[in-house]
Amino acid sequence: MERCGKFGPLLGVISVGNVYCKFLVYAARNAEILTCHEIKLKQIIPQPGWLEFDPNELWANVVECMEVSCRNLIILDIDPGDILAVGISNQRGSCLLWNKRTGNPLCNIIAWTDTRTSSVVKNLLSSLRGKINYLKSVCGLPISTCFSAIKLKWLQENVPSINQGLYDRNCCFGTLDSWILWNLTGGTDEGKHATDVTNAAYTMLMNLEQRTWDPKLCAFFQTPSYVLPEIKSCSEIYGFVRDGPLRGVPIASIMGDQPAALLGQLCIKPQKGTCTLDEGCYILFNTGQEIIDSDNGLLSTVAFQLGSKQKTFYCLEGAVPNAGAAVTWLKESLYLNVELKESNESSGIFNTFAGNSTMASSDYSSPVFANSSTGEPTAVATANAKRGDVVFVPAFSGLYSPFWKHDARGLLLGINSNTTSENIFHAAYEATCYQARDLLHSFHCDTKTWTPLTKLIVGGEFSENAYLLQLLADITGLVIERPQTTSPSCLGVMLAAGTAVGVISLENSLSMYIPPSDIFHPTTTINRREILHRRWEYAIKKCINWDNFENFDEELATFTQQEKNPYLSVHNSIPGGLFLTTSFVLLIIARFLQSSNIS
Repeated sequence: MERCGKFGPLLGVISVGNVYCKFLVYAARNAEILTCHEIKLKQIIPQPGWLEFDPNELWANVVECMEVSCRNLIILDIDPGDILAVGISNQRGSCLLWNKRTGNPLCNIIAWTDTRTSSVVKNLLSSLRGKINYLKSVCGLPISTCFSAIKLKWLQENVPSINQGLYDRNCCFGTLDSWILWNLTGGTDEGKHATDVTNAAYTMLMNLEQRTWDPKLCAFFQTPSYVLPEIKSCSEIYGFVRDGPLRGVPIASIMGDQPAALLGQLCIKPQKGTCTLDEGCYILFNTGQEIIDSDNGLLSTVAFQLGSKQKTFYCLEGAVPNAGAAVTWLKESLYLNVELKESNESSGIFNTFAGNSTMASSDYSSPVFANSSTGEPTAVATANAKRGDVVFVPAFSGLYSPFWKHDARGLLLGINSNTTSENIFHAAYEATCYQARDLLHSFHCDTKTWTPLTKLIVGGEFSENAYLLQLLADITGLVIERPQTTSPSCLGVMLAAGTAVGVISLENSLSMYIPPSDIFHPTTTINRREILHRRWEYAIKKCINWDNFENFDEELATFTQQEKNPYLSVHNSIPGGLFLTTSFVLLIIARFLQSSNIS
């Protein structure tokens, strides 16, 4: 502490998401970010639905981010030696295997939204008679494509070199944090192979109550336990940086990005929760030391454990893979470029449900202004325009919480010749809000003894859009609070790392790190919200049953016969027994009437 400069002790955070790799340096005393360097990750898409990253390139990006940030500190006349610890935040569902003797990856990193494992999930569910929650009582998770054990099983079935590596016992398996930690601490030269409880919990291989690798789960997925990393708490010394400008600095924290965001938003007490809006939408609620087994499509997982001898806090989690990613897809794949925002004339609160349509989708006027980053014209959709009838379900990777339908697919409903790009963009924003509403409904059903929720704390890069947050308030009926915190997940890892090396007290952080907030109040009635939600529910049903062609051949044959016999549909609609009975009754009545006339 005495050797630290004018900003006091500093803490570094490595953050790896689905889009960017970053290294941030915080001042521990007030959580101020002193410098940050980020690199956009290069995505590899070998086939539709697949998403990979090059492990060596990712590691090179981590090294570059750390080196550039340290150079930036020197330019700012800050000594990089003031960094007392480093933490790691990462997306939890991405994983890989590597040769522990050579350090070479045995495969690319398979991203958490990758859907190649759909066949594995389908086969497992078939053998389990559709029991998607078969393992949930042990690991807290349903059987889904997003979890690491499913990906490892696919690799074993499809990549021969993986099986050879497993047979020879010379490979390591891990999520992104394990790969980064192993390289940071020396790699083939005694690198540490470990992970934390939040990442381990997302593999489907950890016993949630005992927080150890479960032999029965490993046997179910045919995963040898010797390839798995050691499970540690979120806040302890994992090892020390071996090379580079931070040589000798302890790695003092590892956390999955969403549990880290829960901690970063200071939701350290039970019944506190947060919504992170980034590429996906994630809602987590702290359940304390209680593991709540959800009956409504939520995940039971670990929130944090701040020390090997400290109590473990659990949480309920709802995960939606495509929020900001849906908007990115519209821009990069469909080449649409629209910015939804409030009107310049509005002050403070603006109504996102202006207009007469029963469906809250936009029919905007489109003033044009120059995009500050590209110089190209960009349409601006204001909040005062009327709505159209477009519904967009961005189920690119299937549906996750609360439906867990790996074979669902995205759809766009309600388009006509008057549909504009603004309509579609609004529908994409709306989809994020409706998915959040569905998650919140599941939370309510699972926690009926809790105090009813009236306010939702939000964070993440996508939450910087005020139009989206007002729409979220209007659709959920909750007050939306946006703390002015940059990257809550990184802040959470910083808190955990600082706690491990003794420069931060979690109790004091509740008063030290509370930032000012922006507040968004709902502007709609309950009836209005319910009416608008019905069409979304209809779209979800269509999304789930989009490929329901089981009776297609039979119906096609019937239609072909109808062309030859127009009365076929009438004949087929009357059961044979009913036809004979009614015909016999009619014959008797006819004879009775005939005899009556004769008499």
